[in-house]
Order: sequence, then C-alpha cells, then structure tokens
Amino acid sequence: MKKGLLGFIAILFFLFPFSIAAQEQLVFTGIENSSYATISKRVMREAYRRLNINVKFSDLPAARSLAVANSGRVDGELYRIKNIHLKYKNLIMLPVPIGIMEGVAITTNPQISLQDWESLAPYRVCIRNGVKFAEAGTKKIQVDVSNTNEHLFYNLGLNRCDIIVLARLTSIKLAQDFEKEMKKPVYYHVLQTYPLFHYLHKKNKKLVLELTEVLKDMERDGTIANIRASYIEEISSAKYGS
Repeated sequence: MKKGLLGFIAILFFLFPFSIAAQEQLVFTGIENSSYATISKRVMREAYRRLNINVKFSDLPAARSLAVANSGRVDGELYRIKNIHLKYKNLIMLPVPIGIMEGVAITTNPQISLQDWESLAPYRVCIRNGVKFAEAGTKKIQVDVSNTNEHLFYNLGLNRCDIIVLARLTSIKLAQDFEKEMKKPVYYHVLQTYPLFHYLHKKNKKLVLELTEVLKDMERDGTIANIRASYIEEISSAKYGS
C-alpha cells in the first residue's frame, strides 16, 4: 500500500510542472473601446490556445495601456502599429501582422478634400490622446486632444473641429450614432493604412520564436483573415461613408 501511494505521489510530482504549464495565464493590456482590440483578442486567443496558454486582456486608455505594458506589470500589449518598441524599449514586436488598421479623417464638410496627412494642415484637427498613429501623423500641425473617441465626435458636433482623426473600425458605431443625432452625414478620407502587431514584454522573450511560428501558420491557413472578415460581417450594416 505504501509503495503504491509513494508511486502515485512520484507520478504527480513529475506531472506537476506540466499541469502548471497547461494552466499558464498571460495578461495583456489593450486600448479600451476599440474594434481593433476586439479583432486582435480573437486572433491572439487562438494563437495562444495553440500554445496551450490562457490569456486575459485588460482594457485601458491608449497611453496608459502602453505604459503599463512597457513597465512589465503585465505580459505585453495586445496590438499596436509597427515599431512601437523603438520607443518602448521593454516591448518586443512579433513580426507577423495580426490585422490592419485604416487611419481616417472624418468631417461633416463635404467640400473638404483630403489625400494624406499634409492635407490636414489648413484645418482644425482633433485627435485622441495616446493614439500613436494619430500623434505621429499630425506631429507637424497643431491639434486639439481629447481623451475619448466620444469626445472627438462631441467636439465635431459643436464645430470645435473641422476634422477628427481615428481608426475606421473604431469609428463606425460612433459615426452612426452621430449621424442619427445630428441629422447630417459624415465623410471619410483614408489617410494611411497600417499593419498591426502583437507585442510581448521582454520577460516573455522565450515565447517569441514559437509564437511567431504559430502566427505564420495562422496567416497561411487564413485564420487571421477569416477572423477579421467575420468581425466585419458582424458590423456589415454599418455605413462607411464616402
């Protein structure tokens, strides 16, 4: 009886590290109220599932999200545009895009014509604090800064801005609500398209190679594209504007 019990304990002892690995959980910060975060969560849940790792996401304001990820209090940043790690030195960019983002200018004035960031210069432009693509694109012009996307549309409605800049998918529901309330359409102009990447904190660098291979597989087998297409279908009734 004792030998049998000791043998059972020995088996548990050797299995214990593997059971811990199977239950490992990583936590990633991401931008709150973002459609791109929704898509990225679906992609990365699947990627980590293939590695038998559970993941959890903490939604935060854009600037704070990066600061917390870089600090190491969590395991990384859910998604950002390319090369954020050049400024946030503790983050490692996974080289496989997990999505794409369109940076758009939105206006209620049909006479405004925009082609690129430089064409914003004559106008009053509002951006959201902490959204890095908007900060980078407007660095040569004066802008007003809001803390939420809702406040961007609020300022647009009050004519405090000629143009607001944000990501297309993030804007869809807000633009629909705005048009309904204000009884006038909004007009979209694509300024730039960005691939989006997942970032690990350097303490998790051991995962980089394996996770990169998983993401390459998901890119090849169409999983990433299908997740994006499925989400867009969910919001397919949304009107993108012109």
